[in-house]
Amino acid sequence: MNGQSQIVEIIPSKLYWISDRAPPRNQSKSYYFCIDNDLVYQPFSNDFGPLNIGMTYKFCTELEKLIQSNAYSGYRIYHYTSLNPAKRANAAYLMGAFQILILGRTSLEAWQPFTVIPPFADFRDAGYGSCTYKCTILHCLRGLEKGVELGWFNLKTFNIRDYEFYEKVENGDWNWIIPGKLLAFASPSPTSNDTEGFKVWTPEDYAPLFHKLGVGAVIRLNNKTYDAEKFVRLGIKHYDLYFLDGSCPSESIISDFLRIVENEPGAVAVHCKAGLGRTGTLIGIYAMKHYRFPAADFIGWIRLCRPGSVLGPQQQFLCDREQEFFRMGNGNVKALRPIVKVDTRMSPEEKYISTHGDNGQAERLISAKKTNQSGPNTPLIPEKSPPRTSTSRNQSVSPASSVKKGKTKSPIRYGTPNNIRSPNVKRYY
Repeated sequence: MNGQSQIVEIIPSKLYWISDRAPPRNQSKSYYFCIDNDLVYQPFSNDFGPLNIGMTYKFCTELEKLIQSNAYSGYRIYHYTSLNPAKRANAAYLMGAFQILILGRTSLEAWQPFTVIPPFADFRDAGYGSCTYKCTILHCLRGLEKGVELGWFNLKTFNIRDYEFYEKVENGDWNWIIPGKLLAFASPSPTSNDTEGFKVWTPEDYAPLFHKLGVGAVIRLNNKTYDAEKFVRLGIKHYDLYFLDGSCPSESIISDFLRIVENEPGAVAVHCKAGLGRTGTLIGIYAMKHYRFPAADFIGWIRLCRPGSVLGPQQQFLCDREQEFFRMGNGNVKALRPIVKVDTRMSPEEKYISTHGDNGQAERLISAKKTNQSGPNTPLIPEKSPPRTSTSRNQSVSPASSVKKGKTKSPIRYGTPNNIRSPNVKRYY
């Protein structure tokens, strides 16, 4: 190991995290695995993480099997990552998530071992401009912890196949953010194929699925690109609350949104053009009011559920008004947990966008998502037998061989509610 090697002990004498130029060699009774090239973030622009909740599930469940395997009972297991800042940050997040979901540690306990090594790169938004807001690994871990506390994510009941299927553009492009209450999705199309010939969903496609999910209303935040009456005729209420792409919502938009969602007995599906910025911002306000979900932690949470959510000045907007939205809930401004301080200063560009919007942002996000999702789903970490050698040296696994090739197959590659199997879509979380 060279001078740049960074080792973190997770379970004494059993599990370690290591970042180095190359996997260590010739370490007795040690097994190294690396997922740098297999659990890969799909960027919209200059963003690089965090890895989504599906990848988090795969990493945690497979590492748990590895830890419990009799074949490795006498081995020290190392999760190896390179020194690449993006890979290093995502690898640290995954190991933090493992501690929360499998070892039952708090987010602060999970993060503490990483504070003694060189600092990590902060995650940024999916926008194409500059980004002054810093989404830290700890924000993401706190968001995950809060989601678990609220019952929004359960490792035992999470349906990885449904998550990976429905997040794709051609399969509806939707995700639960608050399971059973608020669902985020991209704007429906007036036709079954877009101008590029890509399969997209119409209101007629969404309506049967929404009925299965318990969704009784749709809120549109972007301009009118489809006939809202198509939802209404199929038994789904429809509301329009338009505001500019990339901007922050006005007081009247916030008030109307909260009123609609609070008065709906069932779930509400919310969309803007891409279903990321405006959608995530308003859902965040609801989460702060009703669940006291700290803004920075919520941004971490929603990006685990739906990567790319909340962009530009919307990030500072949520953090700036956190206490106000807390007070709207029950009048108690005392934080349930210590709040991680966030710098909410905006650049001149971000201040301009907050009121004037970012023209073309949604189209860029949608185009990037289509391009990214043309590849296969992420594979799983295999359980390999340790090497049978007389010297009992370590098995050092390269990124190319550390993960099963092949993919987790979706039930139907191109589907609409009329030809999909009847999955457990009520809560894949």
